[in-house]
Amino acid sequence: MKATESQSGVRSSSWWSSLAWPSHQLGRILPETEREFLGSNMWLLVTSLAMILCYALNIPDASVILMVAVVHSGMTGGWKAGMASAALATAFSAIYLSVPRLLLHYSGPDLWRLVSTGCAAFGTAAMIRLLQRKEKETIKDLTTELQSARHTAGIEKTFQSLADDVPVLLWMSDEDGRRFYFNRQWLRFTGGSLPEQAGEGWKMRIHPDDRSWIEQRYANAVRSCDNFRAEYRLRSAQGEYRWVEDTAIPRMSSDGHLIGYLGCATDRTERKEVEKALHQLSGRLLELQDDERRRIARELHDTTAQNLAVLSMHLFALKEPARRLDVKSQRALEEGLALAEQCSQEIRTVSYLLHPPLLDELGLVSALRSYTTGFMQRTGIQVELKIEEIGRLPGEIETTTFRIVQEALTNVHRHSGSPRAEVRVIRDPKEISVIIGDEGKGIPADKLRLLGEGANLGVGVAGMRERASQFGGHLKIASSAQGTTITAVLPYKGTSS
Repeated sequence: MKATESQSGVRSSSWWSSLAWPSHQLGRILPETEREFLGSNMWLLVTSLAMILCYALNIPDASVILMVAVVHSGMTGGWKAGMASAALATAFSAIYLSVPRLLLHYSGPDLWRLVSTGCAAFGTAAMIRLLQRKEKETIKDLTTELQSARHTAGIEKTFQSLADDVPVLLWMSDEDGRRFYFNRQWLRFTGGSLPEQAGEGWKMRIHPDDRSWIEQRYANAVRSCDNFRAEYRLRSAQGEYRWVEDTAIPRMSSDGHLIGYLGCATDRTERKEVEKALHQLSGRLLELQDDERRRIARELHDTTAQNLAVLSMHLFALKEPARRLDVKSQRALEEGLALAEQCSQEIRTVSYLLHPPLLDELGLVSALRSYTTGFMQRTGIQVELKIEEIGRLPGEIETTTFRIVQEALTNVHRHSGSPRAEVRVIRDPKEISVIIGDEGKGIPADKLRLLGEGANLGVGVAGMRERASQFGGHLKIASSAQGTTITAVLPYKGTSS
């Protein structure tokens, strides 16, 4: 056995190294060559000494002392030294326990003692081998964990150093959602320190009107390990509340468990102000559009339609004297009279579609009943109107509701191919719900997904959505192969007139 093997065995067995005192003590007084020889053969010396002791003292049961020698050899010299010591101890026992003058002949108890000693010696050496291997694996695992921890700490230190320099607000949380890290930009934006905002402290800087629903949404995301995204108002270092868009993704361990969240917040105040300005401008444009429609409709009804009516009367008055004219002239007069009647009817229809007078005079219910009746006559699509006598509503609400129904039915006629449609208007104390459904071919899945994400694929949907948003309402579109349903919810304040 080589010296290096013995030395490695000593190093890997730190908790039992104190048992190797003979080699340590002798190593101080012997030359290096003798020390190497003695270190590699210490098992032989220890086992031999144990055998001599048992023989000299004529110990009846030498297995205990021999086991001590095996244990010492295995712990100080490695598993090979332990096995060699066990073999030597077993050979000594085989000779020592023999019947006098009959070598390797045994009585029944002595044979059993020999077998027990051999099994115990080799078993002890094998157990020492297993313990040494287990200790090496433990040391290796601890070393790997320590290196991994150092590597992770280095990565996190590098990440935090980089995170402090990026121009966005970054934060990190643990598996329970408690935020423990905010980068320099976040702390500069909010004007607070890391200890003040760690844990639940950052929530104290959220606007009171936003805090409860933000806490609920954040808790739900953590509970279900989902992405988190929200827009809310956060108090800045100057004391003003600014809009931020906060987005976070879960951090998962290798075994699929949540270990925390990594989040990023961006100041969206300027964008919100621009959106608000655009929203107000869009609302003003819709209002001007309705006013212009009302003016054009009144102009067509009061002027153009009246002039066409007078023209028809004059042409009709010429019908009797025209009998004295030739056939060609009579036919021209009749065609002109029919054309004047047709133009008059079309002008009345266009005037009504631009702005039905019943909407201002009698209210939403009468206007919708008249409009759906005319729609069925023009298109052949059967429309079932389900609406109760809801009374008069604020003028803006009635106009918006009528326009949404008008645009939705126009889309049914142009795109759905449905033979029938249904319109329902439901009035609650605080809102009006408008539901328009058909039995057509539905909207393709890709376009429906884009509509669900807020995209406007046409002027009609954009107009309906914008009209609903003017009152703080919303528009929802559901579609399948069995048809499409559009639902608009319009909150309103005030009493009916």
